[in-house]
Order: sequence, then C-alpha cells, then structure tokens
Amino acid sequence: MVENYGEAQIQVIPEIEHIRLNPSMYIGGTTNPTHLIEEAFDNALDEGLAGYATIIAVNIDVENNIFEVIDNGRGIPIQNDTPKIISEKMFSGAKFQHIKTAYKIVAGLHGIGLVAINALSELYSVEIYRDDLYGIFKFENASMKFKKIEKYKGDIPFSTKIQFSPDKEIFETLEPDLNRVRSRMLIASAELPDITFVLNIGKKREVIKITREDYFKKYCINNGDNCLDNISINTNNDEEDFNIIMTYSTSGSITPNVMTSVNLLPVVAGGSHLNAFYIILKEIFTARGKKLDFHFQPQDCFCGLRGYLSLYLIKPEFHGQTKDKLVNRKSYLDKLINKIRTQLNNYFDKNPEHLESILSQFELYRKKIDSRKLKGGNHGKRGSTKFTKLRDCTSPDGELFIVEGQSASGSVIQCRDPKFHAVLPLKGKIPNIFNAKDILKNKEVGELILALGTGVGSDFDISLLRYGKIVFASDSDPDGGHITSLLTMIFAVLVPDIIRDGKLFMARTPLFAINEKKTFIPLWGNEEVNKAREDKRTISRFKGLGELSPHQLKVCLIDEKTRKLIPISYTKDLLRLTKLFSSVDEKRKLLRGEF
Repeated sequence: MVENYGEAQIQVIPEIEHIRLNPSMYIGGTTNPTHLIEEAFDNALDEGLAGYATIIAVNIDVENNIFEVIDNGRGIPIQNDTPKIISEKMFSGAKFQHIKTAYKIVAGLHGIGLVAINALSELYSVEIYRDDLYGIFKFENASMKFKKIEKYKGDIPFSTKIQFSPDKEIFETLEPDLNRVRSRMLIASAELPDITFVLNIGKKREVIKITREDYFKKYCINNGDNCLDNISINTNNDEEDFNIIMTYSTSGSITPNVMTSVNLLPVVAGGSHLNAFYIILKEIFTARGKKLDFHFQPQDCFCGLRGYLSLYLIKPEFHGQTKDKLVNRKSYLDKLINKIRTQLNNYFDKNPEHLESILSQFELYRKKIDSRKLKGGNHGKRGSTKFTKLRDCTSPDGELFIVEGQSASGSVIQCRDPKFHAVLPLKGKIPNIFNAKDILKNKEVGELILALGTGVGSDFDISLLRYGKIVFASDSDPDGGHITSLLTMIFAVLVPDIIRDGKLFMARTPLFAINEKKTFIPLWGNEEVNKAREDKRTISRFKGLGELSPHQLKVCLIDEKTRKLIPISYTKDLLRLTKLFSSVDEKRKLLRGEF
C-alpha cells in the first residue's frame, strides 16, 4: 500500500506509452499483429466506401517483418504535418460523426488505429502522393526520425501506403491470422464490387473478387445443404442501408448459419441488428403460420436458416475498439428494421408457395421434436439449450474441443477462431458409469450430450450433430490419458455412430517443447527431444495444458499445419474395451488372464 497517497502519486503518461503498457485495450490482444493490419485496412476501405479508391492491397512479408496496406484513394493530406499528427495523437482524424467533413459511412471510427499501429511497431512509415506532392514520414519506436515532402510530376503509383514492422517484444508471434485477413477482404469485395482487392503473402499474389451472392453461397451455405430459393431484401436507402440474403436448408444441419457485417466489418458476435432480424422472422412467420394453420414454436423459425446481413450505418456503435459486436439501440435501427419487415411481408404476399415451403419445414421439425418428447428422449434438444460452460462456434461444420481444466480451456478460447472452434471445459474426471440413464444425470456428461445435439439411444440422429469434428484435449500424463479413455467409452456406449462416422479425434499434447523467446516447437517423441538436446536448444517441460499460453495452444491444437490429431476408430478392440469399462465380470476376466 502506498503511504501518504496524494497528488504526487497521480501520473499522466503519454498516449503512445499508454498503448504500449495496455495494448489489449486498444487491439484486443497481442497473440499476433492481425488487428494492426485491420486498422490500416479500415482506413483504406473508407476511401473505397467514399467512392475514391479502386485498388486496395495488403502485403504481408512475415520473414522480413514488413506489413503494408496500400490504396489509390485521395491520399492523406500532407501539409501541416497531418501524417505525423494522426500517427501520434489519439482521437485525430476526419471521421467523427459530429463533423462529417470527409466521410459519411466509415469503417474506422475512433481516431485510434494509426496511433496504435505506430505505438506497437518497431518501424512505421506513411508514404503519400497527393496534390502533386510526395511525402514520407518515418518512425522508429513511435518517434519520428525522418520526413520529406517534395514536388512530384507524372503518374503516381498509389495514394497512401502504411508500412510497419510489429514490435517482436509485444506480440507472441509475428505471423498474422491469414484466414481472418482474407475473410475481411472477401466481405469487402462482396460489398464493394468496383474495387479490386489484392493480397500478397510473400511472393504469392491473390486477387480477391467475389459478388455478394457468391459470398453467401460459399460461406453461408453448408456442405450437404439442400436449400430453398434465396430471398434478397434491400432497404434501398440513399445513406444508411440494410441488405439481407437468406434461405432455408431442407437437409443437413438445422443450426442457423448467419454471417453479418457492418460498414464492411465482420461482426462475429452479432448484436442489436441480428437480434432485430431474428425478432422480425419470429413475428412474420408466427403470424403467417397461425393464419395458414401451420403448427410450430417461434424458435423453430431459425431451423435451417442461412443468411448474410450487411448494414451501412452513419453512427455505428460497437462493443470496444475490436468492433466485434454492434450495440446501437433499437430506436436507432427502427427505420431500417421497419423497411425490412415491410419488404419481407411484400415478398411473401407475392410468393405464397415459397412461404408455405418454409412453414412446412418448421412444422416438420416441430413434429420430430414432439415425437421425441413422447418417447422420453429429449437429449437432442438444441437451439434453446442453455449451456453453462460451452463457448460455441458459428459454423455447423466447426470443431468442438473438449478440454481438461478451466485454465487450459480459457487459453484455447483466446486462441480459437469463434467461427470454427467451440470449447467445452471438462471439470474433473467423469464417473465410470455406463448405464445411459444414470450417466446422463452427471452434469458434465449431460452438457456434453446436449452440446453434440444428436440425442442418445433410440433418439440418436447423426444428422443433428452440431460439429464436423469432436476433439479430446487433455494433459499428456496418466490422468489425462484416463480422462481420454473415459470420454472415449462414453462416446462408444452412448453415441457410437459419431465414432463410426470418423468424427472423433484425440489431440496429441506435448510434454516437451523447444521454447526460446518467440519460438515454440512441440516435441512429439523421444527422438525429437534427444535431437533438440544435442542441438543445445532450450527445452521446456509442461505438466499440463494449463501451463501453455494461448499462442502455444494454438500451435498444438488449432493450427492445422502444426497440430497432431489422432482419429479414434470403432474397432473390435474398442468393443472389448467398452465391455471392460462397463462390466465388473469383464474386469474379473482380465485379472484372471481371460480377457
């Protein structure tokens, strides 16, 4: 405790220093520098939204730690040290809602992005061609070291280039999440068809060009879906806009798959716009279903839903600088919501056969659920299930990680992609009970079965499985092995078809790894460990998953290039082991050498 607390203890630190002390507050996390790329990309997108940029390129050179975002828009104003100001001073820019002098609809909002890039980079520069001038401003460790402004004649190669080298001391790895970067560019391409987007990774060039309809088809429709006709709705506003493409799948997963973007930003955590959309669907389908004598519950309106929502708002409000959730009040969105409601109603008035096809889907689903309840098998309940610990993903073809321990599961949650990776923490060892009725009373097992969504026994339906893969992730020690064995037995007894279908895997987790500053390489066997020792590498031993950082767990569990998943097959040996685990008589046979 500080004695004599008073004015001497009050500190005011520079903005750059505050960002470096609290980077996660500004960019969401320091696992990798992906968010820095996105901040520069947002600024380039704003030139595209304003109708000035026609080419936007992102260059990623991890080997040399050089990242660039380039556009051919108007260019940042050069005079009066503007590039220096917007790179050093928080809350500087031309995009604040009360003074719409340069932009109307924007992705960058808060005047933080370039300052955060500068603060968290070893090297940072802004290069500009504008008004027959060329300017370059170079920074080292967030301090400007070089500036040049000169007259320029002739064709200009670009308007603005933001180049930076993320600080190795800040980030766990310099390798960005390329899937996330590509996803951002795909959404931008779908929404801005007049702009060419280029992604250069090392020497590999990719021109990203996709229509909104093709984006919906590729990223919102699941493999195995057999869908009804698409419904496209557009509010057709001059300024703010709400676009919807939606359909219903008549086969495959019933879990809704709805992607959303706001001002070209993928809003992965949903928010007020998605809630409003769901309310509209329940309202319209429930009223029309009742009028046409279809019988279903309001929540059945989401069964098999596939959708892509894109909004353009003058004053979007997001949950934090990472902008992963829209929090605008309903009153702000009411005008757009009412137009969507009117257009959907008009569509169904003109297309009654399409409406009845959708309502029939809801009724069939409800009949199936009700028949299960009559049989006493309610373990396949899905959409309305309230999980206490499951951190779900949005993709029905994603991966469910069943993770031993709260600490390890928390780290996996930090490093996962919320679209593809769900995490279910497992607390302690599950009981070795293999009477289905008794074991489902266990909270851990009951929640696992609910998460799978398939039901058990006579109510089991593999088509309702909510994930493409289920992965056990336990410690690499005897206790971890025992937990994996118990879990395998539960699947073998309660939901064996998941194993037969090749959906169940065990993740190898390392006891040892090369662990040198930013280098982390799992050592999977004795030969690798011995070689690392011969090479005098720094080796760490890990007692369990809880000792691994989010970046290290990403290498071991998430990254498909480095992880090792072992498929669990349904064999005669597994059948024999099931008997061993479930029967006292079989255990006695083993002790007598008869097994």
